[in-house]
Amino acid sequence: MATTYKCPNCGNTVILEQPVETITCPYCNTSFNTAINQQPPQFGGNQQQYGQQQQQQYGYQQQPYGGQQYGYQQPPSNDVFAEGPSGKSRGIAALLAIFLGAIGIHYFYLGKTTPGIVFLVASLISCGILAAVTSIIGLIQGIMMFTMSQQEFENKYVNPAVSFPLF
Repeated sequence: MATTYKCPNCGNTVILEQPVETITCPYCNTSFNTAINQQPPQFGGNQQQYGQQQQQQYGYQQQPYGGQQYGYQQPPSNDVFAEGPSGKSRGIAALLAIFLGAIGIHYFYLGKTTPGIVFLVASLISCGILAAVTSIIGLIQGIMMFTMSQQEFENKYVNPAVSFPLF
């Protein structure tokens, strides 16, 4: 029977085959304790105590509204134009890839100058012959950037294991 846990840092669901005490989230690399309070909640008692038991039971903590200025961490945003941990927006990178992908502007935005120069030189020297190929690659990359999560975008395009991220 699979056990699911919710990461208190990024909010993603982690599914494990067997229950464990400590998990490292595969999405944000945060370690958290999964100890589950097996006692049923006491009804009619202290509301604050019930809330704490519920938080322990499900392995998450609700953060009060207030954001970073009060020391609380905001849950990850599903906004495609929101900046990620690196300060790069996948929405802006996707639009640059779709509209200016033939000359590699999206690579310059992501801080990858080598692939950006390769796309730029290939488009300029070939007098547009390779520009069709690079624009199709940019279009595909832009669509992929719009459809992936911020964490996938960061791993694939901002902090990749390779120096020339294509697909």
